[in-house]
Amino acid sequence: MKNIPLLILLHGTRLTGAQWATYAERLAGVADVVAPDLPGHGTRAEQPFTLDAAVRVVENLVESAAERPVFLAGHSLGGFVGMSYAELHPRRLAGLALIGSATEPAGPGAIVYRLMARLWALAGPARMRRFDALTLGRVADPRVWAAIQAGGEYFDQVAAAWAEVMRHCGSQQLRRVACPVLVLGGRWDQIHLQARRFAAAAPRGQAVTVPGRTHMWPMTHPAEVADALARWIGGVLAGGMGTTQPPADVATAQTPSASGASCRRARAPEAVRAEPVEASRGASTNSARTVEHFRKRMSSRHPIDLQPLFDGRKQL
Repeated sequence: MKNIPLLILLHGTRLTGAQWATYAERLAGVADVVAPDLPGHGTRAEQPFTLDAAVRVVENLVESAAERPVFLAGHSLGGFVGMSYAELHPRRLAGLALIGSATEPAGPGAIVYRLMARLWALAGPARMRRFDALTLGRVADPRVWAAIQAGGEYFDQVAAAWAEVMRHCGSQQLRRVACPVLVLGGRWDQIHLQARRFAAAAPRGQAVTVPGRTHMWPMTHPAEVADALARWIGGVLAGGMGTTQPPADVATAQTPSASGASCRRARAPEAVRAEPVEASRGASTNSARTVEHFRKRMSSRHPIDLQPLFDGRKQL
């Protein structure tokens, strides 16, 4: 539709645009959704992954939007592609959302990315597919998991993709981005640990951390993520930051706006740093216990009311 925005959704490593399978219908009337495959994945599996090549995919889609507002949201690897696009085109987007893409891939934070790439390389594609089936396959939204299976998983470019991220990406990419930047993720997401830092780097940045959710949140609870994106897009189009006045128990960061609004900081939840330690201990002693740990953590079906993130209520 020509009278509503375009929302480009970028998938995470090894997956395809199929991870966003239900989002077009969930966001119908809010935005036209397009979810491309990045280089090295899906329909572009034969194309080597580089950030330059991934950004070109986004550039082509943005150009097709003509004068329509364009919102760009990326999960995990897709978030870093989104940052790379926004760094090159700091005034083109109406909004940028980073979902589980907020741990610095340099310095101490690089350990997270090196560990992921190393584990995938050691396990190999066959074992990783089995692990995904035992964990994500059991807790993902059924339609999303079916789409992921149909789209396939692509491991050949995992090391190259994260090497590109570690060489080129980080919160510094957000310093000149003019649009509102939403840094969104779960409290148990290992790539959301520095959400406040990333939000503070953007002139109009805001971080929201949702209790009880993991790095796989967009696949396990698509209705929640789609609802958060819908509220954010609506708020931005109305002239605001998107999400406003999150409660005190949700980690947020917002830099001063052009109107002179004051900077707000809330403490980061301490528990977010403990989860990966416990998971790694389980992995080193009992792989079955590790699988069960992740399955339970990701399968929490307790509904989370996102409304407090948008109306300023004190409890979530």
